[in-house]
Amino acid sequence: MLPAEADMPREACACDTLRQGDLVENDLMTLRRTSDDVVLEVAGFGITLSSREWLQPADPEQPRSRVSPTLLSGSEYGFIIPTGIDYGAYPAGSDRFFDLRSGKSFHLASTLIGLKVEMGRRRLFSFATGLRYTIDNYRLSNSSVTLGHEDGMVVPVVLDERADKSKLRVTSLGLPLTFSCRAARNLSVALSGYFDFTMGANAIYKRPKVKQPLAGVNPFRFGVGAAVGYHSVGVYVRYSVTPLFEDRVGPGVHPLSIGLCLDL
Repeated sequence: MLPAEADMPREACACDTLRQGDLVENDLMTLRRTSDDVVLEVAGFGITLSSREWLQPADPEQPRSRVSPTLLSGSEYGFIIPTGIDYGAYPAGSDRFFDLRSGKSFHLASTLIGLKVEMGRRRLFSFATGLRYTIDNYRLSNSSVTLGHEDGMVVPVVLDERADKSKLRVTSLGLPLTFSCRAARNLSVALSGYFDFTMGANAIYKRPKVKQPLAGVNPFRFGVGAAVGYHSVGVYVRYSVTPLFEDRVGPGVHPLSIGLCLDL
C-alpha cells in the first residue's frame, strides 16, 4: 500500500481505487477494470471476474415473438357419448348393437407438434393449429357380439362365447384449428374445428385378444368443439358433425366427447 493511502480511511481508499483503471496492482497480480469487464491478471494470464452484459437484466421493453411452436399441446381426456343413433338401414330386430358403455368408452387426443400465433395489442387472442393424433375407443354394451363388415354394411357378429369386452377402436390424424381468448387473467375460452383423417379402425374383443380391421368408418370427419380453462387445466366438449360410419354402411351416429383438457 502506498504511504499516501495508508493515512486514508479504508472506505475512502476503496472508493478512489474504483475510479482508476487498475483496481489492484502488484508484482504478482493486477486487478483492473475495462469498459465492460473486471479482469484479474495473474502471471500474465487474464481471468474475467464479471461482465456487464451478463449482469445486465433482460430488457423488459424487448417484445417476445408472437409466433411460437408447440409440442404435445391441447391434450384431451374424456368419455364418448353416442348421439343421433339411427338404425334405419337395418332390419327390425338387429338394432341397438352399437349401444355403448359410456363410462368405458374414452377419447384421447393431443397435438403432437403445432404452431401458435398471438394476436392483438395485449395478446388476448390466439390462433393455433398443428398435427393432432386421436384415439377413440367405443366399448360395446353387448360383449357377446363384435363388429364385422358383410354385404357392404357394418353388422353385429355373434361370438361363440361372451367376451370380457368388445369394442371398436378408431385412430386418426388431423388438423385442428383453434381460436382462443383470454377472458380474464388466468381464464381462457376456446373454439375449435377438427379435420380428422382415419388412420385405422379395428374391431377388438378379449379374451384372448382378437383384432380385425373394420371397413365402413368414414375416412374423413369434421367436428367442432369448445373449451374453458383456468391456468393450464380445463373442460372441453367435442362433437362430430360427420357421422362415424359412411352413409348407409353403418348406423347413423355422431359421437360426442366430454372431459378434461390440458394446455388449452
